[in-house]
Amino acid sequence: MALVTASSINFDIAQQHHVIGYYIYDVMDKDVASIRDLLVDQESHLPRYAVIEIGGMLSIIGKKILIPWVALTRGGISRMDIAMASEQIQAAPIPLSQLAPTRTEEESIHRFFNVTPYWLEELEKMDEKKAPARKPAPLDEITEKLILEKDERK
Repeated sequence: MALVTASSINFDIAQQHHVIGYYIYDVMDKDVASIRDLLVDQESHLPRYAVIEIGGMLSIIGKKILIPWVALTRGGISRMDIAMASEQIQAAPIPLSQLAPTRTEEESIHRFFNVTPYWLEELEKMDEKKAPARKPAPLDEITEKLILEKDERK
């Protein structure tokens, strides 16, 4: 599974994921930064991280931070919310290659933002699909059991 930037891919992502340029607001309703790009799973076309840049001015490049997609919620028009203070976000771990984090770096990022990693969520969903559905007991068995319990009480 490879991550690619949404701005560099040749396929369309779902309309609800068109958030490049949206501002992220922290828990104090303060704007943190705008979303510069998304890291998207190349196979599923699902966003995995929002890429923001903090601290850059004029032609100086700022610190790029990857925010797990599951840590963000839509807050309105051109707005995404996160349940953290901007000061906390600035302390987020930075992968060596910001557009190609290793699994260890991804684990560190998800732990920092206190969210379940996307690969674990997908495993849980797959397990739920594989689990056999329990058949409800036929009505006759339920009625018979109630009658037996009633008789035992007498």
